Amino acid sequence: MKILTWNLERLQKNRKEAILRIVENQHADILILTETSSEINPGKEYHTIATENLESGYDGITYKAGENRTTIWTKYPIKTQRVTYDKFTSVCVDVETEFGLLTIYGTIIGVFGGKGERFKNDFEKQSKDFVKLEGNICIAGDMNTTLSGYVYPSHDARNKLKEIIQRMDLCCPTASLDKNVDHILLSNSFVGNRKIGVTLWNEDLTLSDHIGICLSIE
Repeated sequence: MKILTWNLERLQKNRKEAILRIVENQHADILILTETSSEINPGKEYHTIATENLESGYDGITYKAGENRTTIWTKYPIKTQRVTYDKFTSVCVDVETEFGLLTIYGTIIGVFGGKGERFKNDFEKQSKDFVKLEGNICIAGDMNTTLSGYVYPSHDARNKLKEIIQRMDLCCPTASLDKNVDHILLSNSFVGNRKIGVTLWNEDLTLSDHIGICLSIE
């Protein structure tokens, strides 16, 4: 199984074709794309569910047609969609995988970055969503929080995210990545003794302002 997450920075760098090639070449089973658009479509083999499209002027931002904040693409059948606190920012589904039922919560925590009241509010409300989830869980996307090395946005935010990871018995294979705020959290019960590999790209940030990450679980 391969799980991918990447913040596409609203396609600001006009590299849509290069982004699509990379996404397609990863052959991931689950994609959680953030700051994305309907222009990014990895193909017919995927089922998809997304947050609401954003109208120009929403939250004071001049969004282009087709933009949305989070999209989950999955080769696995979608069994159920779950309600999230903010339908414009977070989306949650249950999918049936070869390792069992998996609840995927895709999101951005802090749509204007890790600073300010918006981040704190998103973190608080989404944390309440997280702890309601049961069974095997995958929480992924742009969390605007580093978990090692350089501290962003604050020690308090890092500690609170670590507390959630511990409380929910999750692992975070992306925690040790330098200056990285995009994470994939998985239930330890789901991973078990399976081997996890990590693939990175866009480390020079030429395609968007975030690195891309793909986990392989074998």
